[in-house]
Amino acid sequence: MSSDLGRERRFTAGLARFFGAPRDLWVGIGDDAAVVANRAANSVLCCDPVVEGVHFTAAEPLAWVGRKAVNRNLSDLAAMGATPDWLLLSLVLPRSFPARRRLELLRGVRAAARAGGATVVGGDVAVGPGPLVVTVTAIGHLPGRALTRGGARVGDTLHTTGPLGGSRAGHHLRFRPALAAGRWLAAQPAVHAAMDVSDGLLLDLATLLRASGCRGAELDAAAVPIRTAARVAARGDRTRALHLALGDGEDHVLLWAQRPGALAAGGPLSARARRPIGRVLGVPGLFLRHADGRRERLTLRGFQHAVG
Repeated sequence: MSSDLGRERRFTAGLARFFGAPRDLWVGIGDDAAVVANRAANSVLCCDPVVEGVHFTAAEPLAWVGRKAVNRNLSDLAAMGATPDWLLLSLVLPRSFPARRRLELLRGVRAAARAGGATVVGGDVAVGPGPLVVTVTAIGHLPGRALTRGGARVGDTLHTTGPLGGSRAGHHLRFRPALAAGRWLAAQPAVHAAMDVSDGLLLDLATLLRASGCRGAELDAAAVPIRTAARVAARGDRTRALHLALGDGEDHVLLWAQRPGALAAGGPLSARARRPIGRVLGVPGLFLRHADGRRERLTLRGFQHAVG
């Protein structure tokens, strides 16, 4: 038998050294599957890909693409109030993909994993004719309860952990998952529902309302936090900037619904995040309330893949 197992096997063996092996990893990269210690009674799992031409362009730095692939998943864990533990990484590389670019991508994955307290313990690699595809599966655990989308109540106030809009100016790659905020919110009895804002505030708010069995919500035009990039893109037009904040997507902040004014003091939330941006209504529809009291009915928009 030849001692040379081929480039793919050597690459896989190198990944085991590249990502490392913590003590509670029993079987790591290089076997048919990983074996890890379950750190709690309930595991939390999610899976998200990033695809060249959809989630990033070929001109963008691959280190930040790797970070995004990890952080999209960690933001989903944050929305559940979970702590990250393990990651699985699947790569579909274009033919003739240079080794230096592959290393740049992997360094971004490793940096984001370490920042989030997680370790890559397995996955797969393939080469194909299409674009670069990076898929991460994240596995975490719950320190307490699972914070889900399905718990909002009429009269709840709505909040976000950060500003919105203009994400394509760089935020879509450089965001950081709100892990500490997610765990803290899950520990607050006043918080009834939460989710990651990835497809746009309006679309994700509608998703949260539907999961909660609620009919509608109203947002305060003056209270919706707008990212500076959205203001720049709107060239100072406040109305245009607001509409970018409502529908751009890839913000990866947390949206939550809570009993009004009932959060505990302290914690990782900013003063701005504690201020409501709207409220859950008992009437159908999404509305925008302006400073003069006028209520505008909003059209649902955001990013959706054209599935089926």
